[in-house]
Amino acid sequence: MKYSIFYLLVFMLIGCKYNTNSKKEKLTQNSGFQKQFDSIENKIKEKQINDFEKKSKDLDGDGDDDFIYLYQCGESDCIDIYMNKEEKLTKEISELCFKYLLKENKILIKRNHCCGESPYTSYRTFEFKKDSINLLDNYVLFNDSKEFLSPKEMDISLNNYDVKIENDNYNIRFSPVIREYKEDESYFSCVPNTNIIGKLKKNSILKVLFEIKKEDRTWLFVEIKKNNLNSELCDNPINYNYKGQMLRAWISDTFTSKIEHY
Repeated sequence: MKYSIFYLLVFMLIGCKYNTNSKKEKLTQNSGFQKQFDSIENKIKEKQINDFEKKSKDLDGDGDDDFIYLYQCGESDCIDIYMNKEEKLTKEISELCFKYLLKENKILIKRNHCCGESPYTSYRTFEFKKDSINLLDNYVLFNDSKEFLSPKEMDISLNNYDVKIENDNYNIRFSPVIREYKEDESYFSCVPNTNIIGKLKKNSILKVLFEIKKEDRTWLFVEIKKNNLNSELCDNPINYNYKGQMLRAWISDTFTSKIEHY
């Protein structure tokens, strides 16, 4: 009896493996899919690009493989993501990127800002669910925005809340500290030898992601909308045409008021 059960289990395991492989073989042998792959890849080659990376993964958990193409376009790379919807490949994402991170049903696409030495990076995180895509994160970050912080210093347990800016042209900083910076440290700041990277308009409403206390001052790590920034005094770092993209940076809470939601 025990030998019968053993052989039955072996047969089931082999059968599952065979079914999985046969499904992938079916996909690659499907002439309709091959025509779609040829069309996609020919369009890439039309841009004088013959070298590209292609990955297959069931991103949205519907049992069908979706496809990621990565290829060089100019100084950066391009990433195209095609969703498999009833055996039809539709391009859902097409962006410049210098790096992407794929984890389960989420993908983070990072894009450096122009040019070369810019300290700003765009972060966009997408979540895939059953033939649909949700944009979870969409922000710009100065690469040193978490300067001097250790996990113990970050109070990320608090619930997010909103604050209102009480003063006009309120300072936005890339780090939670006030000190003099060397020229090479503050090359992209809008006030020489400081960490100030922007100015906020009075009455702006900001979302606080977390806060810390340093040297008798409370610092807020916030999300800032593009229209909250005074672009006449400082260059606006949200300079890509990503709808709704925000800046994440630091402000002091000195001239802010917490908004209570009832």
